[in-house]
Amino acid sequence: MLHVAICDDNKPMLDFLDRKLSEIFTETEMLCEINTFISCRDFLESNTRLPFDVVFLDIVMPDIDGFEAAKQIRAFSRDTYIIFITTESSMVYDSFDFQPFYFIPKSKLKVTENKLRDVVSKLSLHISTNKKIVIEGAYESKKVVSPSDILYIKSNLNNVEYYFWDGTNLKVRGKLSTVMSGLNTNIFVRTHNRYIVNMAHIDVVDYPNMDLRLINGEEVAISRGYKKEFDEVYLRYRKKFS
Repeated sequence: MLHVAICDDNKPMLDFLDRKLSEIFTETEMLCEINTFISCRDFLESNTRLPFDVVFLDIVMPDIDGFEAAKQIRAFSRDTYIIFITTESSMVYDSFDFQPFYFIPKSKLKVTENKLRDVVSKLSLHISTNKKIVIEGAYESKKVVSPSDILYIKSNLNNVEYYFWDGTNLKVRGKLSTVMSGLNTNIFVRTHNRYIVNMAHIDVVDYPNMDLRLINGEEVAISRGYKKEFDEVYLRYRKKFS
């Protein structure tokens, strides 16, 4: 179940957000518990006791503003989905410092409701693609990771090797085709008979040289046999997650 917070010092808007988000989460069949806060201070105290998964956060508030609250959220969690909701559209670029999931400008209630529906739809997709992955190792050992932790996976004879964001790697026995069958194809794609790549970590696709560069600078090959499939899957990914 998702632990959701809404923080806004405008009580009518807070009630509207609470009502509409309850409806929308129910329609999308996402189980959640919604808590509302009219004060950022109260929200932060509650978040310290039990961190929220999703936070809908006003920016301009009298006690502690939304940016300071987001800073404190990010101090101990990079996984919380922060959605800023504000009348100050000019602040959208400043909000990027806190890695928000979405920015909703306050407008007419119907427009705001449509934006809420858009963001919950995207949220549902992101949450489904971030379901933990269990990597089965030797002697019944296993490692549980988030999809975002994986940069790419490489086959090596009868083994597959996972390369992680933190620079570590893990080798286990298995076949790349078996691994691929258990991954979410919204974010993972086969680029070569030896490689699976997490598309979230692609920086540049270099078609002339038939490879791609990941955000950590490593390069992964694209084979001609997988180029068409990669093109289609990566284009779909960019449309869904842009």
